[in-house]
Amino acid sequence: MLMGTKQLGARIVYRRLVRELKAACLDLVLPPHCPGCGAGRGELDAGYRLCRPCRVHLEGIPPGGCRRCGEPLAAPGRCSYDHRPLQGIAFARAPFRYRGTGGALVRRFKLAGDFGALSLLAKAMAEVVGSSLMPEWRHARIVAVPLHRLRRRARGFDQAELLAQAVATRLSLCCVASCLRRSRATRPQGDPRVLSRALNVDGAFEVERPQVVCGQRIVLIDDVTTSGATARACARVLLAAGAHEVALLTSCRARTLSATL
Repeated sequence: MLMGTKQLGARIVYRRLVRELKAACLDLVLPPHCPGCGAGRGELDAGYRLCRPCRVHLEGIPPGGCRRCGEPLAAPGRCSYDHRPLQGIAFARAPFRYRGTGGALVRRFKLAGDFGALSLLAKAMAEVVGSSLMPEWRHARIVAVPLHRLRRRARGFDQAELLAQAVATRLSLCCVASCLRRSRATRPQGDPRVLSRALNVDGAFEVERPQVVCGQRIVLIDDVTTSGATARACARVLLAAGAHEVALLTSCRARTLSATL
């Protein structure tokens, strides 16, 4: 038994060494760049591998906030934010605000296909939800908010799907692919022609495989939360298909929930 433990420890150390050597060789061939701005200037910090200016302008949402919305508490055990945007959602988490470097990371990943930004965002998302995941959520299933097939074809990838796969791997959870489908094309929620975000996505989603969500806790993954309308629309159809509960995990929160005070 002792020998087995020693061999396992040696194997773990060996694998870590191989990973570090591979990373060092890759850095020699392709010098690391900052995923926030793309520049290779200066030293990147050890945590998120960002350059100093990007690290300074990365605004995180402090841990230890409200168990429902994740926003900082006004007083111990007291949340002063309006939870109505989270209707049908058990809890919501995001590591960053969608401004400064947070917004830049999402845009570099989504629009420029920067997979260094993807890796950073997925790491932060896994950390923020993993540190507060209740025991009953330890076997939850990961589901991505889907793009419409036409937009996915134009972009070449689905950013939420890639985030979902990366987060699931980090949390050792099951990522359920092709579970949700966007049954009709919708305008981007930030389009000035969209007068109602809720109406824009109303009836836009369908559950294609209800058997894989029935009775399950679902962690819904998207890149950014703004009004929460898209997440609520997805949560409605997942709950209607038999999901036990639905939580929301995004990389950034674009709008702070309104204070009720």
